[in-house]
Amino acid sequence: NLPVNRREQFCLATVLVLALGMLTWAESVSQLQPTGYVNDFAHVLDQSTAAQITDLCRQIDEKAHAQIAIVTINTLDGSDIESYAVDLFKKWGIGNKSTNRGVLILYAIKDHRARIEVGYGLEPILPDGKVGSFQREAIPLMRSGNYNEGLLLVTSRVAEVIAADAGVQLTNSQPRAPTQPEPQPGGGLSIGGIIAILVVIVIILLTPLRSILFWLLFSQI
Repeated sequence: NLPVNRREQFCLATVLVLALGMLTWAESVSQLQPTGYVNDFAHVLDQSTAAQITDLCRQIDEKAHAQIAIVTINTLDGSDIESYAVDLFKKWGIGNKSTNRGVLILYAIKDHRARIEVGYGLEPILPDGKVGSFQREAIPLMRSGNYNEGLLLVTSRVAEVIAADAGVQLTNSQPRAPTQPEPQPGGGLSIGGIIAILVVIVIILLTPLRSILFWLLFSQI
């Protein structure tokens, strides 16, 4: 067994290590500093995707005079994502102060939470229902761990709306929505075909055609 002093030192060292781990794991709003259009603090994006998103955001900034900021974090540090997004949006001042045309796309990876915070100047074209549909569209990608395509998809959808409203063209190609695999043709009957056959059988059995059918069957014997 460890002596009392050694045991206390060991416990203190353990607590310090855990505390440092928590500090490096949790990201409070006060700790975050913007690094550009893409702020991948959770390190889930590869360089190619980050470059694509950055180019998309730059075009929106230069052509449509609106700012999109993408932020990924590991955890919300115990906060609800709505408050976290509002605080971060205000702290960073996303979008011009006079027009308030800013969008924050926030994903807390380990918490499996996401929020798109929209400035007042863009709310008419990006209401909660619309941005919510963008998030739902990306859910299959996020659940499979494909954060690159998921974040590119959400950013592209937001950018498309802003660009269309401003009457500008975006030069880079837009990603397609995740698609479900198409059913392969099989040899069996469809539901519609089965119903049609049943209807024909009922009509034959309930009408004079029944005797004709029986005659045709027995004539082959």
